[in-house]
Amino acid sequence: MFDGNSIYLRLIEKEDCVYRTNWVNDEEIRKTLMFDWPLSLSGTEKWFDMQDLDPKKRNFMIISKDSNLPIGITGLIDIDFRHLRGQFYMTIGEKDYWGKRIPDESIPLILNYGFNELGLNRIYLYTLNNNERARKVYERNGFTNEGTLRKHYFCVGEYQDLMVMSVLKDDFKI
Repeated sequence: MFDGNSIYLRLIEKEDCVYRTNWVNDEEIRKTLMFDWPLSLSGTEKWFDMQDLDPKKRNFMIISKDSNLPIGITGLIDIDFRHLRGQFYMTIGEKDYWGKRIPDESIPLILNYGFNELGLNRIYLYTLNNNERARKVYERNGFTNEGTLRKHYFCVGEYQDLMVMSVLKDDFKI
């Protein structure tokens, strides 16, 4: 468990699959996600079973300290221990928590875990070109824009540009 001021992170559990399914299936949220949808709860539970045993993935629930309920999901995927890199992701699924700077608490926790516990050298992410709000959050938390993969991902009915961002261990300050 990783502790912030108003949130904490814990590993995802099977009973959390209902939250992930609901968030990904929400029309407003899915516009900025790179998921095939709709998601079923049974499919999400199968995803959980596979990812739970995968050493290349660390998936965490973002929990509100006030309510002790899940409000989002974050983690590292595609962890490569040879090249010491991993892909960051995050979704705040509970809209009541949007605009409350929850990412400013959860991102440093994941970066610290990736760099100092897993020994990674580079943490990167992809974000859709339509997600300007997220890019500002990532920049505020130390990520650098590396470029654009043009029309790289088919999502929400069209080919989308993907922005690539990263932070290096040498640049990470906690």
